[in-house]
Amino acid sequence: MNKDRRELITAGAAALPGLALGMTDEPCERPARGPDAHHFPNHVVVTHEGARALFYDDLLAGKTVVIHCMSLATEPVYRTAEALARVQRLVGDGLGRDLFFYSLTVDPERDTPKALRDFAARRGAGPGWLFLTGETAVMHELRDRLYQGGAHVHDGQPGCSLALLRYGNAAVGLWGSVPAKADPAWIAQRLSWVQARDLPQGPPRRRGPAPLRA
Repeated sequence: MNKDRRELITAGAAALPGLALGMTDEPCERPARGPDAHHFPNHVVVTHEGARALFYDDLLAGKTVVIHCMSLATEPVYRTAEALARVQRLVGDGLGRDLFFYSLTVDPERDTPKALRDFAARRGAGPGWLFLTGETAVMHELRDRLYQGGAHVHDGQPGCSLALLRYGNAAVGLWGSVPAKADPAWIAQRLSWVQARDLPQGPPRRRGPAPLRA
């Protein structure tokens, strides 16, 4: 059993909406790891509801997600959570079932689970939208992995990580980015491009023009 998994179990993790946290070492109890599992550190994070989870295994693996970085102090400037609240209204009851939102604080020393819980309530965050915090080094590493190339903080100024939404289907390793200030309907449409779809049923149907009649 790895260190992070032991820490999660020892802490007595609470159940997360829409998530199944593995509690044994049996392979059937662990989420399937996807093609980009190596890219995301599997650190322990804490939700605004006080639950602990492994970032990749419990929150990303096999799911379609939207992730963004924020802080309560800079939200009035970047308004990424505000933008995500508008997208939430468009995706409806698919949130928490087909799609998950994760808001990662880059200021975990001030953005405690309680502070994030109060903020989530003000934003009307529904099931499937989690605000995440953790150790400072952990949250900064997650931000850097999500926004490699230009997303770091330079001279005290945050980079593009606070102005972009990352979205993707972790089951197939398909990812993209969109400015948080984009039209919410356009953001919702982009999410539909990476969401899993049911396979067609029945025999294949002919495509193209109808056959010519004699």
